[in-house]
Amino acid sequence: METLFVKSALGKTTEKPVWMMRQAGRYLPEYRELRSRFPDFLSFVRDADAAAEATLQPTNHFDIDAAILFSDILVTLPYMGFDLRFESGKGPMIANPFRSAKEISQLKNVYLDRDLIYTKNALQKVRRKLSEEKSLLGFVGGPLTIASYAIEGGTSKTLQQTKTLFYQDPEAYSALLSHIAKITGEYLVKQAEWGADALVIMDSWAGNLSLRDYQQMAKPFTEIVIQKVRENSNAPIIHYANGAAHLISAFANLSVNVIGVDHRSELSDLLTAYPQKIFQGNLDQALLFARPEIICARTQEILELTKNRPHIMNLGHGILPETPIAGVQAFVKTVRGI
Repeated sequence: METLFVKSALGKTTEKPVWMMRQAGRYLPEYRELRSRFPDFLSFVRDADAAAEATLQPTNHFDIDAAILFSDILVTLPYMGFDLRFESGKGPMIANPFRSAKEISQLKNVYLDRDLIYTKNALQKVRRKLSEEKSLLGFVGGPLTIASYAIEGGTSKTLQQTKTLFYQDPEAYSALLSHIAKITGEYLVKQAEWGADALVIMDSWAGNLSLRDYQQMAKPFTEIVIQKVRENSNAPIIHYANGAAHLISAFANLSVNVIGVDHRSELSDLLTAYPQKIFQGNLDQALLFARPEIICARTQEILELTKNRPHIMNLGHGILPETPIAGVQAFVKTVRGI
């Protein structure tokens, strides 16, 4: 059975499905309680029962159309040989960053059926409990974004080390990105095999590149991921990058079904410029802190703009941890016409 979400992603309906990026998270009290049981984030993610529970919490709480696997974009890095840990207040940290060609020989392959068995188990547990009317989404980070953590040693909004490696040693950069792209594509295919109905590529830091640099530093490697999926699965693909309105022309040439757009993009202009493209998102995540009538009005604007074409209702970025539940309810109910 094709769900509403899948039909929309494939362009088969103008009825609007709704979900939210980072929809499992700290704004939900049940998530905070679940998270408190684990000493660190990776142990939480690697517990299939807990990951499945976190995945299902938003669909149990709200009338949304998709559950996205509770995981992280960096889960493959430890198996490639990177010393990854999550530090409170700092986020992901890598003790042995990739900075030169001498590290190429140290890159390891990832045996997905063994190393990511907890992902398989979590997806299958969710699939058994999730309503047939709702979609289950698998996801990965874009190769550029995953590589940036491996190169920078943590989060970077400038991508200084990543760009330095690209400019000074493009062969080493390409070797790392190609390795990551291969594994990322295979991992996305596995998620489809393990029960995901649709697949999301979150290239979170691509917006920090110019269009010229994106075409060289990121797009070829994202295309490797997409091609692996296209060769092995019929699952629709959603591509999202934050702060990347200047890159939409490049995204439009990717072989994906849906392009996620953030709240800084002018949706009406995109709909005019790309009449055949399906978009997702655009509602400012901070609007969920507004009064219900404001949330309703802004959501209605998007619904009106897209009334004659497919569109997946979502936020422009991940839901913020302090978001009031009443704000989420106002957003979802407006989409539902309640």
